[in-house]
Amino acid sequence: MTVRRILMISSLWPPVVLGGAESYASALAEQLRARGGEVGVLTFGVGGADVVSTVSPWPYRLEAYASKGAASRSAFHLLDVYRPAAPRAIHEAIDAFRPDVVHTHAVSGLSSAALAIRDRTGIGHVHTIHDYWLLCQRSSLLKRNGDACDTRCLSCRAISTIRNKIIDRHPPDVVLAVSEAVAVEHRSIAWIRDRVRVVHNPVVRTSRNSRTGNGVVFGYLGRLIRDKGVGASNRIELLGWLDNTARGHFYERIDALVVPSEWKDPAPLVVNEARARNIPVIGASIGGIPELIAPSSRPFLFRPGDRKELSERLLSFANAPVGTSADADDGLLDWDEHLKLVMDAYETACGIAQKRT
Repeated sequence: MTVRRILMISSLWPPVVLGGAESYASALAEQLRARGGEVGVLTFGVGGADVVSTVSPWPYRLEAYASKGAASRSAFHLLDVYRPAAPRAIHEAIDAFRPDVVHTHAVSGLSSAALAIRDRTGIGHVHTIHDYWLLCQRSSLLKRNGDACDTRCLSCRAISTIRNKIIDRHPPDVVLAVSEAVAVEHRSIAWIRDRVRVVHNPVVRTSRNSRTGNGVVFGYLGRLIRDKGVGASNRIELLGWLDNTARGHFYERIDALVVPSEWKDPAPLVVNEARARNIPVIGASIGGIPELIAPSSRPFLFRPGDRKELSERLLSFANAPVGTSADADDGLLDWDEHLKLVMDAYETACGIAQKRT
């Protein structure tokens, strides 16, 4: 069948953005519209031109979570197992928008109800895994102090078990993972195992001028938090928040991008942005980073959290800067290629849904 009408479900939506998931979902919506599709959006209390319905964000919206105390966070986590208001809002959105397919993204706050959509007769459901919300109450596989979880804690295992039992009753028809690393982490979940496909985020080729100036400049783009592996130095210039134009200027100024994540970063968009501009990446060998960087950058991978190895890689690059090579496009998807895979997932999901009728 031809899929034209897509209802996207995402906790946040631009201009309210915390990470790459909502930025990607919004960009996907733009690409679908450019090719004749119609897109409506359901969010967790975020309005906008695209939004056809919202779920009331009690006790607060997702972007306020980091500023709350322990008791308030516990209340949020409790409702994030199952939020009774979510099913009603979702079915109202389906009745009003009449989509061919529902595409869910990062749904923290909307709860497992956002993935266990009942009574969607003939409507396919595709879910993209952007993080570890199905496995961890913090979506990160990190402890409260920022340390990596060698084994999942009891509370996360309990919440994950309940969430996935709820979803298993009415699971998505097709699951997309943003990296093989993310897919591997989630294949232990029964309802995901036979439904998951890896679809990397697209890369939009962007030309850049050759940098001029003395010395080698390393760049970091991301939040200044522990799990991103960020250190301090008097030789670091802090630029603050960068909009799209400023990001372009940032990339013009650097010789290599450093991605020192200490958590299992699923598929950092900055790696794609660097590859799009033929900028080498010095990255931690964790999460989706090793599979997303260009092959010529792999010698610069280092063990996450290992300052000595990172220093060695930076020094090695500074002594002999590596430019781009013929492998720069290996494994990359542009938007046309990416959309073919997404549309195939939509059509598969709709085919499965038709058989349920």
